[in-house]
Amino acid sequence: MATTALVFSSCGGDEIVVDPNLTIEEPDTSELEAVVMEVEYSVPTPNELFEIVKLQGGEQKVGLVNTLDNRENYVETKEKALNFGVYSADLAYMSCFGVGTEFLMYMKAIEEMGDELGIAGAFDEDLMDRIENNEGETDSLFAISNETYYDSYLYLEENGKGKELSLIMGAGYLESLYIICNLVDSYSADNPIIEKIGDQKLVLENLMEFLASYQDDSDVADMSNELMSLQEVFEMSMDFEESGTNVDNEEGKLVLSGGGSFKMNEKALADITAKVTELRENIIK
Repeated sequence: MATTALVFSSCGGDEIVVDPNLTIEEPDTSELEAVVMEVEYSVPTPNELFEIVKLQGGEQKVGLVNTLDNRENYVETKEKALNFGVYSADLAYMSCFGVGTEFLMYMKAIEEMGDELGIAGAFDEDLMDRIENNEGETDSLFAISNETYYDSYLYLEENGKGKELSLIMGAGYLESLYIICNLVDSYSADNPIIEKIGDQKLVLENLMEFLASYQDDSDVADMSNELMSLQEVFEMSMDFEESGTNVDNEEGKLVLSGGGSFKMNEKALADITAKVTELRENIIK
């Protein structure tokens, strides 16, 4: 049990003195470590993001996905990995919003690029047959798209392809953010989709933590720098709302709460949309 008084300084400089007789219990780190090992980084799949956006009123727009005409431009391994991520996000968007007519063509492109990247083993041999048998069934295509993304992720992770996985996840994040930004016609403070765009700041931070494990690769380092430039736009454009720091004594345990949070505004929406469009254009060109 600690016997020395603890002093915390708030952002405003005021001191909060804690009763030295309080018992501060040490957490059981063994259980915590097990949880951290199971879920290291909270980065939702494009399917999960689009599903939430659709439930919040998002409506499908044409012309947002990367055209398959660009496919022949991707020759280098880096370009293929990046646009595998882009097309995977596009596939998730099309399956979620019922754009099923091009689904098979995009899936074939992804499978071909996966083969060129050495991850053909991530794809089910009967994948194309399943898609053709479920053409027009939005829920089934959405499930197939999500399953394919997870299978690719696991295959890359288990086969030591961290570089490719980092590029795929980074580009998939940018494409997903680009699409949801462009689903918004105008700013409104109570638009839940705009709020979801703001939530992508935390997702970005988690993604960058993942990429940090592969910083020795120059291509991953370049992607990290691009994502860092986007993170700076989030932080500079969004409003930071401070909340007071509270110290509560709950059954003899010290509980600290408060801090602050970032909130979207009209400028932030415009700046984030412009920046993610710039980064996305550099990938798909």
